[in-house]
Amino acid sequence: MWYGSATTSIELFGPTRYQWDQGYFQQEIYRSVSVGLAENQSLSKAWSKIPEKLAFYYYIGNNPAKGGLFRVGSMDNGDGIAVGWLGHPIFRDKDRRELFVRRMPTFFEIFPIVLVDGDEIVRADVPFRRAESKFSVEQVGVTVEFYGGELNGVNRATSKSDGVFRSSPRGWFTFGHASFALLFFFGHIWHGARTLFRDVFTGIDPDLDAPVEFGAFQKLGDPTTRRQVV
Repeated sequence: MWYGSATTSIELFGPTRYQWDQGYFQQEIYRSVSVGLAENQSLSKAWSKIPEKLAFYYYIGNNPAKGGLFRVGSMDNGDGIAVGWLGHPIFRDKDRRELFVRRMPTFFEIFPIVLVDGDEIVRADVPFRRAESKFSVEQVGVTVEFYGGELNGVNRATSKSDGVFRSSPRGWFTFGHASFALLFFFGHIWHGARTLFRDVFTGIDPDLDAPVEFGAFQKLGDPTTRRQVV
């Protein structure tokens, strides 16, 4: 929803651009977590208390600039429809500084992934040209931990799994067509070879003498009894 008023239902139309750009729901989420931490709750418990509806309004797919061709999410979930909350990721660099993802304003259709620290200093990013990168997550040593949601407590270093599909519709499309193409390609090679080496496949020696040609002689193997062609 681009414009809205106090009477416009965000449950039907989503957040307005003003709510998104001002971080309205982000502030409420962090306020709620801060209250939980002040009550000596753990990070996991504090984040798990966040209402899913509140987290959903903060989802990038509800950015009013998103929609139509400009979908969000990975290719294997290209429709951008939220089906659950994985949890709140907390990023840290190798110096254990907490990093925050720069929020995407509604002015842009696409936006780079930039991680900044508490002083708004860029510490990491996902580079467009990897050969010239200086702040890539691999170089900076960024780690992530999830609190609340479906990935709560998942330790990537221990479990070696992150629940991410490593292919996509385009990947399976390419793999399937390449497999079928190779199957039919080698099928053509096979049948071409059968034609070229037909005598070998039938087991007849091409240098076999004429006397054993079936039907050429009245008596098989006797060259003196050649049949006369009428």
